[in-house]
Amino acid sequence: MRAPALFIVALLASATSCFAMGGGGMGGMYGGHGGGLHSSSGFDNYLTAVRLIRREKYADAVPYLNRALQEKPGNADVLNYLGYTHRMLGDYPGSLDFYQQALAHNPDHRGAHEYLGELYLKMNRLSDARGELAELTRLCSDGCEEKDVLTKAIADYQLAAAPSIPAVQATAAAPVAQPAPAAAAAPSVLPVQTPPTTSGTP
Repeated sequence: MRAPALFIVALLASATSCFAMGGGGMGGMYGGHGGGLHSSSGFDNYLTAVRLIRREKYADAVPYLNRALQEKPGNADVLNYLGYTHRMLGDYPGSLDFYQQALAHNPDHRGAHEYLGELYLKMNRLSDARGELAELTRLCSDGCEEKDVLTKAIADYQLAAAPSIPAVQATAAAPVAQPAPAAAAAPSVLPVQTPPTTSGTP
């Protein structure tokens, strides 16, 4: 379903504020303080990338993010989105590199911690994902959306990874077939039958 125009305007206004000032919340989308972007061309590239990502056109968003990064090297928000788009495209090593770069520039970027934790789950690195959750717990003492999202992702991962235990049905062991008893052998000599006694004389 297409979002109402008012929502899109509000979203772009949030992106404008977050990107120019360096971050916010939005469930990992803009979390942290990226350092800001003051060039209008780089900012336009960033906004175009955000629109494409919202429409799940990740490959189309990458060139715009690359141009935005050229305008503002080290911007944690752009690096975080590059990590996200590469993860969604299945490029886990590339995604990992971008998330690590984002956190190198801004260790408190909540969105990068959330997304990196989700990437670790894709890579079956549960202990590393828990490490990112610990960082979000430190950063969000009163709770935050990024922490909630990663907490649920870890719970879902553990549930899916748990070995399924088939229901054990109690089945009685089938009795071992016993040989049928041998039929009693017929006597070889018929018993002598005593004639009935009669009363009286012949």
